[in-house]
Amino acid sequence: MSPRRIALWFLIASVGASALLGIIIVLAGTFSEIEVRIILTTLTISAMSICGLAAGALWETGRKKLLSLSGIILAVLAAMLMLVGIWTRTSSEEFWKFSASLGLVAVATAHACLISLALLSKSFAWARIAAFIAVYALAAEIIYLIYRQPKPDTMARIIGATSIVVAALTIVIPVFHRLSRAESQTGAPVTAGAQSTTDITCPQCGSRLPNVAGELDCGHCGCRFTITILRSGSPAPSATAS
Repeated sequence: MSPRRIALWFLIASVGASALLGIIIVLAGTFSEIEVRIILTTLTISAMSICGLAAGALWETGRKKLLSLSGIILAVLAAMLMLVGIWTRTSSEEFWKFSASLGLVAVATAHACLISLALLSKSFAWARIAAFIAVYALAAEIIYLIYRQPKPDTMARIIGATSIVVAALTIVIPVFHRLSRAESQTGAPVTAGAQSTTDITCPQCGSRLPNVAGELDCGHCGCRFTITILRSGSPAPSATAS
């Protein structure tokens, strides 16, 4: 079973358990300590599953496997620490600071995995690099706030500015992904060994896609497939007039 499917089933189970427990608590009119722990447990598993879904989606593309594997490991470790703290009722400030910091890095890595799903042309590659820097910078700033507790006004301004940068880049990267696909459809000429047409047909829905070697995603039906050149040939010689 793929990592994304495992994370999806964990998410479904945890959300279902949270909803069922919430209904029971509302109908019973009680809110005991054990019920609070169960709710926090299901919320923690839900958060871990969402991060795992992002990392698992990148893992299945076959690209940036180190980043996706790191995202999965960080999400699991952060969730395990949170669950230990919830059920052992630890009051160690250092434990919770470290757990929260690890959770922030896990969320940042999941965000980076989602950004990495976009296929960007060279003219837009800078946006992904800038987004990586901004996402991890935001996580580092919040972690610094947790440990050092500097002047709240100054740090809040810095975190707010970084958050705006992260949000802006996260919005424009999917746009750049679309523009990159448009460039590949109408831009560079077909190289030797490729098909003679400037686009190909999606094997599932028949939509026209750019004729490039490698992995392609159909924006209409979501089909993902790989174009592989098995043998590079040379164009047939053109006929000359006698």
